[in-house]
Amino acid sequence: MTTKNSRFYIKVRTAFGISARAIYDELNSIYGDEVPGLSTVTRWSKLFRDGRKEIEDK
Repeated sequence: MTTKNSRFYIKVRTAFGISARAIYDELNSIYGDEVPGLSTVTRWSKLFRDGRKEIEDK
């Protein structure tokens, strides 16, 4: 899974109120080792909850 795709998935799932841990578990159950770590998912989820719109690095 590409970085862009994983961030988009995190953004959408966060918008639905899904926790970072649940998002990580969903990604991991499908893609295994190809997904970002829990700390990365948590960081991006927080950024999106705080209003970030872009999925690319600044």
